[in-house]
Amino acid sequence: MLYFISALSFCIITLFVFVLTVFIYIKMVIAVKNNKDVPGWIYKIGHAMKGRGRDYYEDITDASALKEVNLFLLGLTLAHIIVVAVMYFRGQSLPEAIYFCLKRELFMVVGIRMLWMICKTISLITGIARKTSEKNHEYASTNAVIGMVLMTAFSFMMAVFMTGLPAKPVEVSIAESQITIGSTKASELLKAGFSFYTKNADTEIVNRRDSYFQYGELVEITRDGKSYGIVSLTPEWGDKDKLKDCVITYYGISADSEQLGNIKINNTSISKLKYDDFKNRKLTDVFSITPGDYKESKNDFNFSLQLQTNSYMLWKRYTIKVNFNKDYKAVQYNVMAQQTIWE
Repeated sequence: MLYFISALSFCIITLFVFVLTVFIYIKMVIAVKNNKDVPGWIYKIGHAMKGRGRDYYEDITDASALKEVNLFLLGLTLAHIIVVAVMYFRGQSLPEAIYFCLKRELFMVVGIRMLWMICKTISLITGIARKTSEKNHEYASTNAVIGMVLMTAFSFMMAVFMTGLPAKPVEVSIAESQITIGSTKASELLKAGFSFYTKNADTEIVNRRDSYFQYGELVEITRDGKSYGIVSLTPEWGDKDKLKDCVITYYGISADSEQLGNIKINNTSISKLKYDDFKNRKLTDVFSITPGDYKESKNDFNFSLQLQTNSYMLWKRYTIKVNFNKDYKAVQYNVMAQQTIWE
């Protein structure tokens, strides 16, 4: 739970920095529109963001100052579009390309900032060479906005490296009943007519927190005397809870189960999948998934697709595993969700 709270706190701080950046920009737009100065605390931020060396920034807010900010933001937007387009045409899916871009947010902002400084230096030199009387200003208001964009990019990039981005949950269909791994509660299966072997809705489930892969208690699910596999029932926030209030964090079924034909993972009927599907195709294509962040692991007999590969302190990690025997016949199908609040 401590890791979850720490990650959530950092993301809240990142959100606060972003909101403050937007607020400063809006205050600047309003000030220019009304031909007024921005509040003094914004100028102070601009001076504080000067870096090393002498402070050349002036407490001026005018149309030229706003124009510099808008040009910087335009350049940053174009840089994002170009990077995403390049990665997309190099073979990545659109979510992958966007995720690649977000993980390098700070470097892109710094790059555009350096390019902007070079352009301003060239403009200054050109003005001196032409002996123009127009004075070049270094605006504290402009520097405040650009500096806050830099801070936002740094915070956001750190948040992405720390927690990743939320992945789309894996869904399992059991005889037409939908389970979202890591979210659906046992009560939903009870309503659909399923039973949990040797247990009832009010049975106390204990999470002993002795595993990083399966939380709570493993229980067989049945309906009309037929077994539909094994689920892990996990108290959502504490160590103990009633069965009906527990979250399903794992689902597994043997490949020789008579009910395999009634099971789908992300709307893919697993009974129709062959060894060659896993060996020769991308697992994201097998299960019709287009994630931004994933990892595929393959060997002769074991195949794994992991969604959300960063630490799962805040966002859940989802994993689909399929095992084969030496005769290349499926043995077991597993789907699980991981999060530190359950460990």
